[in-house]
Amino acid sequence: MNDLDDENVLRENLRVPALSPEALARIRRATEAEWRAQVGTPRRLWFPRAAAAAAALVALAAAWQFWMRSADIPEPLAKLVRTEGAGVVRVQPLWRDLPVTVGADLRSGSDYDVRAASLMALRGGGNVRVAPGSKIEDLSGNSIRLDSGELYVDIAPGQHADSSFVAITGAGEFRHVGTQFALAVMNGTTRLRVREGRVEWRAAEGNSMVPEGTEILIDRNLQVTRSDIESSGEHWAWTEVVAPEVDIENRPLTDFLDWVARETGRKLVYADAITRQQVGSIRTHGNVHGLAPMQALKAVMSSTSLRFDLPAGAIRVSFAGESPPPRT
Repeated sequence: MNDLDDENVLRENLRVPALSPEALARIRRATEAEWRAQVGTPRRLWFPRAAAAAAALVALAAAWQFWMRSADIPEPLAKLVRTEGAGVVRVQPLWRDLPVTVGADLRSGSDYDVRAASLMALRGGGNVRVAPGSKIEDLSGNSIRLDSGELYVDIAPGQHADSSFVAITGAGEFRHVGTQFALAVMNGTTRLRVREGRVEWRAAEGNSMVPEGTEILIDRNLQVTRSDIESSGEHWAWTEVVAPEVDIENRPLTDFLDWVARETGRKLVYADAITRQQVGSIRTHGNVHGLAPMQALKAVMSSTSLRFDLPAGAIRVSFAGESPPPRT
C-alpha cells in the first residue's frame, strides 16, 4: 500500500459523525449547570450566613421576652393622685428631669424631687403625702426612702395587709402597724411623729415599737430623744392640704364626720344621744372637692340644723341654738 492509500484510510477513521440535536441539548444543559455551579458559589455561601444571623436574632428576641415575663420586676410603689404648684419630678442624672403627671406611677429605683405638697395612693392601700422640698426614692412596691424633707403615711387598719409598708431613713426602717405617722429628715436627724396606731422602728441596735402620741428624734449618732405630741394642731396642718378627697353625694353624714375627724386628728363627740340619732338620719349632697377637711366641715354643717364646735382635740356636734361648752 502506497502513501496515498495510507492517508485515505487515516482520514476515514478520524471522521466524526455530526451530533444530533438531542446530544447538543444535553451538552448545553451540562455546560450551563457547571457554569452556574462555579459562578453561583458565593451566593449559596452568603444565604446560609444571613439565615443563621436572622435565626439568632429571632432566638435572642424570644429569650428576652421570656426573661421579661419571668423576671421579678417590682411593682410600682404608688400613683400620683394630686399635687400643688411645681409638682413632682423624676431625677435623671444624665438627662433633663422628667415631670411626673397626675395619674402616673412612681417607678421603682427612681429618685424624685417633690417640689410641692403631693398625695400618692399606695398600691397596697392607704396613701403617702410628701411635703414641699422633699427628696425621696422609690425602692420597691412596698418601701420608700426619705433622703430629706417630710412625708406622712396614712394606712388604716386592714389596709396594706398583704405586706408591710416601710419608710427608710439613715436611722433605720419604720414599719406601719395600722397607723398615721409623719417622718422627717433634717440635717441628718430623723424625726418620727406617731399620730395613730403604732410604728415599728428597726435599727442596727434592735427593734422598738413607738406608740401613738409619741415623737422621737434620732440624731446622727442614733441618740434618741422622746416626747409627747398631740394628734391635732399646726404640726399636722400641711398634711390636710393634700388629704384624699371624699365623695359625699347621698352619703350618711356620719361617714363625712368620721372622715374629717380622722384627717384632722380630732375626736368626734356628740352632745347627746338625740344628736347622735339625728346625725345618723341625715344624708349629704353635693361635693366638697378641693376643700381642706375643716373647710369642708364648715360647708356641709351650714346646710344642716346642726352646729359644731372645736374644743381641744375634738369636734363636738350639737343642735343649732345650743350653748357651746366652755373652751378648755
